[in-house]
Amino acid sequence: MFLVLLMLSKLVHAHDYHFSFLELEYNPTERQFQASLQVTAHDLAYITSKKHGKDFSMEQILRTDSLYNEVSQIILTGFSFYQNNQLVYFKIDGYNQQENGEIIFYLSSELLDRNGTLSIAFPLLSNYFPDQQNKVDFLYLGKHNTLTFLPTDFTKEIYITP
Repeated sequence: MFLVLLMLSKLVHAHDYHFSFLELEYNPTERQFQASLQVTAHDLAYITSKKHGKDFSMEQILRTDSLYNEVSQIILTGFSFYQNNQLVYFKIDGYNQQENGEIIFYLSSELLDRNGTLSIAFPLLSNYFPDQQNKVDFLYLGKHNTLTFLPTDFTKEIYITP
């Protein structure tokens, strides 16, 4: 019986790690930050299913407005982005579910000029998965600034000039 339970627990969490990746860049033509956020679709489906006490596939969640709105809130509240200590608001512009089990959300910020200090908090899914690891790749002037976030260290700063 113990072996059956052990095997079932492995199936519930089909992977040994929890990871998300945010690529962020300022678009001067659009005067906004644009981002893509890659996260494991299975993790989002697991969280939604557990909340409702019913198994949902990611496809069901994406087709059901109320469930999609819940997942959108998880995504949008899973990171905070400040420029010069002012919160920058983002919206989801779309998504693309990958065959590898990942889902990519496309995000854009409100209109603003880029300058000063950027502060990013990225605890996405850390409340659900204690071993969650998140990375941000901030693209600026052709250079990549990669930041790693852990549940114990989820806020970082970057200074940029206009």
